[in-house]
Amino acid sequence: MYRFQKRVTSSSVHALLAVALAGFLTFGASGLVHAQDSSTTIETSSGTQPAVPAQAGTGTTSPAAESPVVESTEPTVAPSSNAPEQTAPVEPVAAGNGETAADNPVQPVEGDAAASSEAAEKPAVSVPVAFDPAQVIERARNLAKQPFENPHRDLPEALANLSPESYAKIRFKSQRAFFSQANSGFALDLYHPGNMYDVPVAINLVRDGQVQAVPYSAGLFDFGETGLSGNDFSTQGYAGFRLRYPLGNVAGSDELATFLGASYFRIQGRDQVAGQMARGLTVDLAGPSGEEIPVFREFWIVAPKEGERKITVFALLDSVRLTGAYRFDIRPGNNSKVDVSSTLFFRDRVEKIGLAPLNSMFLYGEQKRRRFEDYRGEVHSSDGLLINNGKGEWLWRPLDNPANLQISSFLDENPRGFGLLQRDRNFDHYQDLDTRFDQQPGYWVTPKGDWGKGHVELVEIPSPSESNDNIVAFWVPQNKPEAGSELTVEYQIAATQDGSDLHKLSQATDTRIMHIPSGGDDAQAATRFILNFAGEELEYYLSDLDNLQANISASNAEIRNIRLMKDPENGGVRVMFDLIGTGEAQSSNLRAFLQYDDRVLSETWTMPWVF
Repeated sequence: MYRFQKRVTSSSVHALLAVALAGFLTFGASGLVHAQDSSTTIETSSGTQPAVPAQAGTGTTSPAAESPVVESTEPTVAPSSNAPEQTAPVEPVAAGNGETAADNPVQPVEGDAAASSEAAEKPAVSVPVAFDPAQVIERARNLAKQPFENPHRDLPEALANLSPESYAKIRFKSQRAFFSQANSGFALDLYHPGNMYDVPVAINLVRDGQVQAVPYSAGLFDFGETGLSGNDFSTQGYAGFRLRYPLGNVAGSDELATFLGASYFRIQGRDQVAGQMARGLTVDLAGPSGEEIPVFREFWIVAPKEGERKITVFALLDSVRLTGAYRFDIRPGNNSKVDVSSTLFFRDRVEKIGLAPLNSMFLYGEQKRRRFEDYRGEVHSSDGLLINNGKGEWLWRPLDNPANLQISSFLDENPRGFGLLQRDRNFDHYQDLDTRFDQQPGYWVTPKGDWGKGHVELVEIPSPSESNDNIVAFWVPQNKPEAGSELTVEYQIAATQDGSDLHKLSQATDTRIMHIPSGGDDAQAATRFILNFAGEELEYYLSDLDNLQANISASNAEIRNIRLMKDPENGGVRVMFDLIGTGEAQSSNLRAFLQYDDRVLSETWTMPWVF
């Protein structure tokens, strides 16, 4: 819980970073961020505007850098069903055997200061209300017709003043978990309000078509070394929740999914640890007006039936200019998956809507250690953005922690998928026994239906610390949503490993860069790139290395000294080339892939470069 909470709290750090590390460079144009067809790959970054927070958990608007003016499309997707009206509160379920049976009525928890012994024996249960998923959509639609009300509330001082470290010591009592893990495998824990989590989140349980609210109960929590107890404050609602499931073995209880802070959530598969996060939505991220941060205000969690390998969560999202009804169908497994369906209602026009956003962290990797003195060879939760565009091309873009805010856009129509992946799985490259970057999942987004025209946008924010999520990737539709409009979109997120199961091409596995100084009047300074490609059919073609080609191109620059050789240590092929600027532009877009005759054997590696 602590790493997740710590990363969400980094919004204030990003706000300071935005002022201190301003910069807006443009690849291929001056003073304008623009998109280019991803078949020729575009990379744009920025020049004189302040950097934007990669993520924030406060739900407030923060200053941001100017971004590409993109028009938003409404993906053609089938509508989804969602959840019901607010119900009368009842007390939480508690079972003394370490499980909370899904069939039990919601009742007070032992140790709750508000619950009397008589109430514990005879719980006051509200009249069950029938659950209709379509009501969540109607709820969001009606909420969009009303003025926005800030959901943030003043917490009791004892909670508001908790440091992130102290907040992490407040633990949900696992023996009080909701649902019967013995029957379904699933268990539900709740997060306590405190520190930056000042939005009271309503939690509802749905059993056999009936919905009951879970009122706040201090007895569900162990306040540990914080010195707090349930008598020190009164509050309403929760901060979020966590779902557990036996991913590693049948007797285990591993983290499967977490919803905590703003509209952030994450999923994990077998043998994976907490890493990057997903978000319900971004609004004007890296836009000139500043980011608007939507929040999930209420959840409806459907109790799984015995033997069911899926759990469903409905959510109500609210923001200044829009509302949304969400459905999450979460399926545990080696690569756990969540099917997301959302219907959005716009109170006002939005300049840039970000769909299926992913948040991650990149401090440094093998290609650029830049000013860090650290015993670890690499520090990142993801090392690249992979895109499968509408034309069927696979693009691999290594991530960077740039000196200035960098925004890259990849024009596309009906994308087939994109994701932030952790491709390097070698522990020796990280040497981090605490964070285990080598075990953190990559997230792969698969759109459902046709999403039309738009672009995948990658935002890379300068960061001095690994506590900041400085990488964001999302889809921006071409057409901008207008006031009063609706948008329905569906997609799947898979918690994958290195993405090797996504296609049959050789992967771009490593990117290394070195500076070649000028050797006199006739020798120009150059930048040498060393790329490794490995996997799939590439080994078959190594016996005819003379006819294996590296197709390399660069805008506004010259490519020289191309070399291609076998890599017996890492496997596959190593490609080397020198990049020399022409002096006509300050930046270049690079592309490289392997081919044999007319057969493409690898992903297309692409990277922006500033001379």
